[in-house]
Amino acid sequence: MKIKKRTFFFIFLLIVIIGLLAFRIVNRLNERQQEEVQKSQIKEEIIIPVRTALVEKGEVNSFLKVTGVVEANETVRVTSEIMGQAKEVKVKDGEEVNKGDILIVLGDEQIKIQVAQAQATLDSVQASYDKIKSGARPQEIKQAESAVLQAKINRDSAEENYLRMKKLFTEKAISEQQYEQAKNQYEIADVQYQSAQESYELVIEGAAEEDVKSVEAQVRQTKSALDMAKYQLKNTQVTAPISGKVTSITVSSGEMVSPSIPLLSIIDVSRIFVRVGISEKDISKIKESQTVDLKIDAFPEEKFQGEVVSKGVAVDQISKTLEVKIEILKPEVDIPVGVFARGDILVKTNQDALIISSSALTRKKDGIYVYVIEEGIARQKEVVLGIIQDERVEILDGLSEEEEIVVLGNQELEDGVRVDVLDKEE
Repeated sequence: MKIKKRTFFFIFLLIVIIGLLAFRIVNRLNERQQEEVQKSQIKEEIIIPVRTALVEKGEVNSFLKVTGVVEANETVRVTSEIMGQAKEVKVKDGEEVNKGDILIVLGDEQIKIQVAQAQATLDSVQASYDKIKSGARPQEIKQAESAVLQAKINRDSAEENYLRMKKLFTEKAISEQQYEQAKNQYEIADVQYQSAQESYELVIEGAAEEDVKSVEAQVRQTKSALDMAKYQLKNTQVTAPISGKVTSITVSSGEMVSPSIPLLSIIDVSRIFVRVGISEKDISKIKESQTVDLKIDAFPEEKFQGEVVSKGVAVDQISKTLEVKIEILKPEVDIPVGVFARGDILVKTNQDALIISSSALTRKKDGIYVYVIEEGIARQKEVVLGIIQDERVEILDGLSEEEEIVVLGNQELEDGVRVDVLDKEE
């Protein structure tokens, strides 16, 4: 009996507890419902001041941002073809020159002597050839003898000078150039002497066919020697290979110069370019003749226009970029080569796009939204973005033309909140 009473008591207690819990749950639900009603009433009562604008149609552009360094149209390092002493440097850094202008003059006294000697040798051999063809006369024989004698005197004098200069060069008393010039003079005089002797023998013996051919060969040989001497003389004047501005002068008057060592540079800035690298994912967007808006750090107040003039054919395997060349069109200031430049390449234009201000966008975890005003109430709409150009944004989906949207104050809004439009942007 006691067990039945105890069981009944526990059942009763359980029923009471369940009833109390049910009462608490119902009471809590009622409280929450009242809170939601109160919040709704408060929400309807709150009026948030905003600024609005209308969704418009217009043109929007997409740009690819690039960076690079300004380069000249052409840069040439000027060298001398021969060894010699700089007699005069005729230009200064920054000076403009035209193709063919004389930049540096080298000493030419010894080379002029070599030209004269080579010319005399050619005249002598040519005269001998002419005589051989026509046959010898007594006076011609005497002339040939005199030519041999004179050639020998010249050869002996040149040999004596050469031996003396060789000794001085061994003792390091003269330069290698002076030694080489003395050697050349001796070799030329020796050739002249031998030619004079052969010519004399031909005059005496009479010309055989093979002799005629031999003299013809001598004529060609001496002509080549004369051409070489004239070429050396011409190269004593270092001239400009292109038109442009002189820079990086490394030689002064009186200094010795050697072949292949740069003496100065000439920069052709008649056209200037910015060379940039385009990543693989953007290569298809780039085409020749595309316009480019350029800014140069050295001229922060200036704006420059450019044009894509060339596109590389191979991607650099290290940087994974393709080289693109942009010409700066008609700059109004002198832009130094080597300064840093930034560019926006126009890659796409939409003429009839829906456009809003980027300030109208509200970014949330689940998407991007815009608040549209409908009879004084802010209504949240999710949008799909297209091209973003500075503060202007293209809307691909979610809005229509002429809809009134919030552009200022939207960060405080929620869907369904009443707003007070303080100003509407035109």
